[in-house]
Amino acid sequence: MIFENREEAGRLLAGMLGAYRKAPDTVVVALPRGGVPIGEALSRELGLPLDIFFVKKIPSPYNEEAGIGAVTENGLMQVNEAAVRSLGVTREYIERRAKEKLEQIAQKRALYGLPPADFTGKTLILTDDGIATGSSMILGAQALREAGAKKVIIAVPVAPSELLPILRQVADEVYVYHPSDNLIAVGRFYRDFHQLDDSEVMEILARTPH
Repeated sequence: MIFENREEAGRLLAGMLGAYRKAPDTVVVALPRGGVPIGEALSRELGLPLDIFFVKKIPSPYNEEAGIGAVTENGLMQVNEAAVRSLGVTREYIERRAKEKLEQIAQKRALYGLPPADFTGKTLILTDDGIATGSSMILGAQALREAGAKKVIIAVPVAPSELLPILRQVADEVYVYHPSDNLIAVGRFYRDFHQLDDSEVMEILARTPH
């Protein structure tokens, strides 16, 4: 265990990002839901606005927990072609589930009362409560760059050491408070790693500047 909770992790992570304190045209962007408390701490410690960006997993038809791809809220999609071939998944299935995920994202946006932001020309600090496989973070960074971001910075409390070179390929800068050589599950690094519900996310977004 490294962190008491996500708030502490975000506060410690902020110590690595002092160069961006109150930096102009800079926004903290959190991946919901687990990344939102991290984003709040970064926003508070660095004096920066907070926003969110959705990346949703496209699940296997045989196991909802196993991802065979992902889609971002601005429509960028990535598919694990090897998994698709081995499972015999059709393109129709992938497109249908991606459409469902985009509809779910629109519903969450409406629930949270936060319309999609224009990130054109902005420096973005993209964060989550940790990285396991890296697929969501990598796709999110790529999508934000395509959305017109001037600079994309990945900042997380914990990530596998072996992923750092890959993260550096998609981001301008990468900050990991605790790179791990043996990351089995992100939750192992937190004493409190409860699953956030929508009401907690809404409370954080309501009290944090955008």
